[in-house]
Amino acid sequence: MEKVAVDYEKMYYGFPVILVSFYDADGKPNVTPISSSYSLKDMMMLGFSSKGYAVNQIKAVRDFVINIPGRSLLDAITYCGAHSGQELSKFDHVDLTHEQAHTVNAPVIRECMIAIECTLIHVIEHDQFKGITNILAKIKGRYVAGNVLNEEGGLQASELDNILYFGDGRQKSFRFMQ
Repeated sequence: MEKVAVDYEKMYYGFPVILVSFYDADGKPNVTPISSSYSLKDMMMLGFSSKGYAVNQIKAVRDFVINIPGRSLLDAITYCGAHSGQELSKFDHVDLTHEQAHTVNAPVIRECMIAIECTLIHVIEHDQFKGITNILAKIKGRYVAGNVLNEEGGLQASELDNILYFGDGRQKSFRFMQ
């Protein structure tokens, strides 16, 4: 297959959309969508724009939850991505319910099928990548909706309806697992 050189600002080639929930420094529940994440064992890595309200609050409060939404939450995800939690309480404007997490001081989103509770352990910012902040965190707990587990307690990928993000800096699009 012949390839063509492209000069994109960025390239997202199908990353899961996640909702990061946290209490801000005033104790208000907040949520932001991102698509730059990965985990290995008990490590979670997230990528943010350095100037965003969410990343700066997470740097201060340290605890947060990775919530894995399904396609039914796309309108809420879009709203949360278009508004800053510094200006308004996003949970007041979308159909998302926050509850206290089990192992960290952060809210969990009830409507999401998976919740991964985390605590920040290191902030990575590098001069070569100005404007980007990476959050390295320890996973403290994993919680999965019973309807996406098989009889042995294993994750049934066929039951997941999560959202994948594609983008090149000029346009964005979503695809769904189902």
